[in-house]
Amino acid sequence: MPRARIQWIICVLCSVAAAATALHGQQAQTAAHVLDAKGAWHLEGTTSPVAAGQGLSAGAKITAQSNKPGDAITIVRDEDMSRTHVTCDETPTNPCQTTIIVGGVPSASSPGKNQIRGIVQAALSVLLSKPPAVGSRYALTMTRGLVTVEETEAVVAFDPVQGVVLPPAPERIRAGRYSVSVSRSGERLSLTSLSGVLGSEGTWKPLQLGPPGVYEISILYPNQEQVTHLILLVTPKSQYQATHEAFEAMKARSATWTGPSARSDEHVLLRAFLLSQSQP
Repeated sequence: MPRARIQWIICVLCSVAAAATALHGQQAQTAAHVLDAKGAWHLEGTTSPVAAGQGLSAGAKITAQSNKPGDAITIVRDEDMSRTHVTCDETPTNPCQTTIIVGGVPSASSPGKNQIRGIVQAALSVLLSKPPAVGSRYALTMTRGLVTVEETEAVVAFDPVQGVVLPPAPERIRAGRYSVSVSRSGERLSLTSLSGVLGSEGTWKPLQLGPPGVYEISILYPNQEQVTHLILLVTPKSQYQATHEAFEAMKARSATWTGPSARSDEHVLLRAFLLSQSQP
């Protein structure tokens, strides 16, 4: 065979190998994460059940294993925070009969999009450890008698002198003195009871919470009925502005989610973000 022909064949084979390698890398690139999973779900090519926080490559295929009414899965795309939520039911058109295919290879995007992708990936990866602050979440609201418990998340700046100012209270809460139950996330034994004072303008007097970190806070009426359950990230002043802006950006995007469990999924995402920001 002529030498030129051999060199041409070698070049073609090298090009094919390079293209295959690039395609494999592209396919393996994480494009989305599981935000929440109830029931048994199977990811094609794996043996372990799908879990919250698990990364998914573009083209990944997920099927419902148990396929029981109420089983559900939520997947969030890293690049644009779009949400896919599937709930199994007993109807002839049960959506769990259809394989879920994770869409789109991440595009070559702007620094802004890359930053959002990195923040989302860091936040959702936290869910793999099943943190208590997320696992013990309530629904958006829950009723106990005539009292509605509101769920919320926030970022505040740490001030060792003045103390920490809680986010503004819901409008329906009147000025007065309240019981405030505080614990660092994941440390139930560190529960502390404080007295919180809400002014007539709707702002709280500063509280001494301790060092920066994530706190679970319950605000209760004098009769011990719960009013608000708050997951609060207390961050050093030097980090507050950037952290707060990132939090507000995620909050704005997740607020556009619609459909079943949208608000519950939003709470999971925001709490995961707060926990990811508190890690060293």
